Amino acid sequence: MYKICIFSTKYSYVWMEKIKQLQLDNVSYTFYFYNSSIELEALFLEHANKFDGIAFSGQIPYLHIQSKLPNEANFVPRTFFDISQRDFYYTLAEIQYKDPSFSLKESIIDFIYNENNYLDLKQWLPQEDFPYILSDTIEIFGHPDTYDIVSNRHLSLWREKKVRYSFTRLTNLHQHLKEDHIEPILVVPTEYSMVITLTKLIKEIELVQLTNSQVVTGRLIFSTAQNDAHEIEYRQIALYKAILDFNRELGIPLITFKSAIHYEIITNYIDLLTITNNLKSCSLTDFLEKELPFKVKIGWGIGKTLDESRLQAEKAATFCQGGFTQSYVLTKENQVIGPLDGQSQMTPAMNDKELNEVAEQTNLALFQLQKISAVLEKLKTDEVMAEDLAAHLSISIRTANRILKRLQETGYATVLEKKLLHVKGRPPKVYKISLHKTVE
Repeated sequence: MYKICIFSTKYSYVWMEKIKQLQLDNVSYTFYFYNSSIELEALFLEHANKFDGIAFSGQIPYLHIQSKLPNEANFVPRTFFDISQRDFYYTLAEIQYKDPSFSLKESIIDFIYNENNYLDLKQWLPQEDFPYILSDTIEIFGHPDTYDIVSNRHLSLWREKKVRYSFTRLTNLHQHLKEDHIEPILVVPTEYSMVITLTKLIKEIELVQLTNSQVVTGRLIFSTAQNDAHEIEYRQIALYKAILDFNRELGIPLITFKSAIHYEIITNYIDLLTITNNLKSCSLTDFLEKELPFKVKIGWGIGKTLDESRLQAEKAATFCQGGFTQSYVLTKENQVIGPLDGQSQMTPAMNDKELNEVAEQTNLALFQLQKISAVLEKLKTDEVMAEDLAAHLSISIRTANRILKRLQETGYATVLEKKLLHVKGRPPKVYKISLHKTVE
């Protein structure tokens, strides 16, 4: 049974209660009603994590949560109910039938924008007959004063006698327009559209559940002097105790196996996300770093089977370098993620949208660029050597050189002609990095 949580105003529930009549198997719905954005945030934080999927009555609450609670909003599949072209043109046909003098150019439609391709109106309607709109982008609905913006747009056009019809998706817009005796035409999703929306949400839920059920193995290898049986025994005991203490503190029962110089942890993907803060920083790494006087290499492997995850974990552990505890993840697609240590918690100076563009042009992984951006921000400089990058990112100098060379080839870095004092032999290259725009 898929449990879906629906956030709605009481105005929207007038049409949303049709959900209860939809013929969808193995689905249960729970409604939560809110009167303000603050109430919505509180309800979301209290209840959303109890469900398999989340649906919002419209784009305003959906975008509000995305904006105000971005981290919390992404942990379960979510969607919002929107109208389809079929719903929209059905309404237009009904209006045209009732009022032969109806004209789109005397209308404002506040729910057409670039993201829904203006519901194809621009494909056949001449520009001079095109209706008034609220904005060219759906992002306007993420503004904290959306209702004021929307109602003011409708009112100004009516008062200027430019429109005779107001089309809206906002169920309580009439409350803002009633003083001017304006009755907007409410366009809501049909049952057919609602089924499509919920079916897509269920498919996302199934995909997430399939992903979360992947097998994960953690391989923990401790360093020790060769042929020192007493030291090996001590570190075995100390590491095992630390793992048990970590289990008790985290509250996740991890299955643990002992080998000669390493331990193996068996868990699943969803628990790995908890341990690694959604693959950003490993709490087990931090815990062992504080509790143990020796270094531990942690390799997390993800696979469809236990054997596959074990192999990936063994490979992931080989990426750990340096004289401190460290962890890496290797997915079943052989994507390397890491190191998941304290460095991963540094804040990049650029957002992911900007860095995604750089990633596409350089063919470098986004997580690498995020860490480079964070290092530059931390050091308060845009000039680094491969040795600097290797030290701060816990990677080899060879890997750092490869990354810097790639940035140089794509115009995001340039080599500076600098003479470094107290350096014997050929001085290392100094790179000036500019991820915001290509350097000259």
